[in-house]
Amino acid sequence: MTSAQRPAESNATLNNRRSQHILSGFVSGFASSALLQPLDLLKTRIQQSPSSTLRSSWQELLLADTSNAQDTRDSTLKILRKLWRGTLPSVLRTSVGSGLYFSTLHSMRSYIQKHSTSSTTSSTTSVKRSSVLPQIQGYANLLTGSFARGAVGFVMMPVTVLKVRFESSIYVHSSLFQTAKAIYNAHGIRGFFYGFGVTFVRDAPYAGIYVWVYEYTKSIAPALLLLSPFAGQLTTVDGTSQVLSSPLSIVVNSICAGVSATTAVTLSNPFDTVKTRMQLFPDRYGTNMWAAFAAILREETGIRGLFDGLGLRAARKGLSSGIAWCLYEEMIRST
Repeated sequence: MTSAQRPAESNATLNNRRSQHILSGFVSGFASSALLQPLDLLKTRIQQSPSSTLRSSWQELLLADTSNAQDTRDSTLKILRKLWRGTLPSVLRTSVGSGLYFSTLHSMRSYIQKHSTSSTTSSTTSVKRSSVLPQIQGYANLLTGSFARGAVGFVMMPVTVLKVRFESSIYVHSSLFQTAKAIYNAHGIRGFFYGFGVTFVRDAPYAGIYVWVYEYTKSIAPALLLLSPFAGQLTTVDGTSQVLSSPLSIVVNSICAGVSATTAVTLSNPFDTVKTRMQLFPDRYGTNMWAAFAAILREETGIRGLFDGLGLRAARKGLSSGIAWCLYEEMIRST
């Protein structure tokens, strides 16, 4: 093999790995989004008005879909279709966004691990892990998670706006094309980026906190397992480090993902509420997120209003993160 051939093979390997992360992220995002769309829809309905509750939103769905139903089966199908309304933009945003996010995040973390003298794996090669992803310091996880999510969020913002409008009961559009046309006619291209500022303030810290907590909980979980009956399921990979067996790593990664998502969701929910209001009522709340914050605090239910939909969002994010990150890690592990 000539020296001129080696860089080409190295680039091919790098591109192949990048493609693996994009595909793994796409599949994991698609699965979690499609399965949990009803929770996302109900969360949007709750946040669209200070008077909306989970009960009232559910009753609205029942009344809207069963009033003209011919029988119980017809009624059930109508309700199911309503619960999965907005699935297409949601799946597009989450699957494509997850592919881009996981690929970007992995590239950044791999670069930091390669060039950092303080990488967690440089001095702890005997640590037992539930993951084969790059191991870096906590602050680096915080920064890379925030940057990757913020960048991908901007790219996917038009799809996010379409998704929120389509899920809402305020705007009645029969198709995504009609929704997009209505937004463009009313606000132009700018309308597809309404709420980006508050979305960035929500998503960037959320992702940073999530990756930080996720990696930390994964780092301590195997040590706790050594004290449990599952200690025998640790498997040696290369003679210097140990990785949990696949079934056990699935459990550990899913639990860690759920804990991390719940923590990050609670801290970022006020920004999620403001984002939804700005995207549904741009004429009322404008484009200034701080003015929107003040309006909600002053005119509605105060601080409590900023946590509308927290329960549903925490449930959805906990489940979706468990599904998405578990699938992603296992797909990468198997390649």
